[in-house]
Amino acid sequence: MKKKFIWNPARFFFHYIGTEKLGTLAKEGWTVEKLRLGGLLIQLKEDQPKDVQYHLEFQPIQNIEGDTLQTGEGWELVDAVDYVQIFQGSLEALPMEAQYEELLEQLNQEGRSLGKYTIISSLFLILFFFLHIKVDWAVVQMILLGGMLMLAITFILMLALYILNKYRQYNLKNL
Repeated sequence: MKKKFIWNPARFFFHYIGTEKLGTLAKEGWTVEKLRLGGLLIQLKEDQPKDVQYHLEFQPIQNIEGDTLQTGEGWELVDAVDYVQIFQGSLEALPMEAQYEELLEQLNQEGRSLGKYTIISSLFLILFFFLHIKVDWAVVQMILLGGMLMLAITFILMLALYILNKYRQYNLKNL
């Protein structure tokens, strides 16, 4: 039995682009088997061509251990990993209603924390920079320079995560 993998950008960006592609692939004989690498890849298996639709759903981290989302008539859970779930349904199945309020609140909390960490790392970076300029001892200057490099990397990563978090919130609000 042949297998195929496709990338799932929705895992990072919380949008539903790609489910139409999964439906098209199902018509060609490729059905979703499971989610791989934490939902970054979708594993497909070769099967009989069929007309189905797919739906990706996200749930807040605090609900991961709980029950999966209640499915509507005509939908079945294919696989779930972390907070990503993928459902398969017949073409006649009514669209699933997503519940974004809890997930949006979780993203807001994460965004506030990431914003604080970004500001704190930038303040320490500035402090280390001024200390590096004022101190006359070469050893202390080298230590401060190393600290500045680590803080610069931390700042860049925190800022990137903050921007990604805001983009996720934007995508959820516009669904």
